[in-house]
Amino acid sequence: LLSEERLMPHFHLSLQAGNNLILKRMKRRHTREQAIDFCNKVLSIKKNATFGADIIAGFPTETNEMFYDSLRLIDECNLTHLHVFPYSPREGTPAERMPQVEKNIIKKRARELRKKGSEKMANYLLKKIGHQDKILIEQIEGSTSKGKDQNFIKVKINEKINEGDIVQCIYTDIQNDILLAKRI
Repeated sequence: LLSEERLMPHFHLSLQAGNNLILKRMKRRHTREQAIDFCNKVLSIKKNATFGADIIAGFPTETNEMFYDSLRLIDECNLTHLHVFPYSPREGTPAERMPQVEKNIIKKRARELRKKGSEKMANYLLKKIGHQDKILIEQIEGSTSKGKDQNFIKVKINEKINEGDIVQCIYTDIQNDILLAKRI
């Protein structure tokens, strides 16, 4: 299945955390080891794969070491697209009754996760400059076309191209986490 040509090489994982005890308390059905194994297996088959993930900062009972497990998971799973959510209690849930992490710690942890995610994305984008890829055009703004590449990266092309077209481009630069490209 992973070798299927029509399958795009971007995978979004609902990881939530990188610590097994926190995952268990969240009632998740996976472990950190399973997440790492999955990403490694995908990369062994599809070398150009990228991964995104949802991660919650400050889930009740999360210690510093548990948080660092989540931070390390970003590298261990080679995550480039992060959606970080600071934990907030929901009325009537089991987590609401657990010992809560202080709000200022939750915010600090969320900032650290976002910073790590931004660094991973910036490094990934730098490596793409000079490489070719197919871009799906999603929007036209004046004489500029915007879309996404096969790894779910935002791309801007200074040329008007029809929405829905898939064009071969070469990456030339980066602007605010958006790859700039020209059609070839």
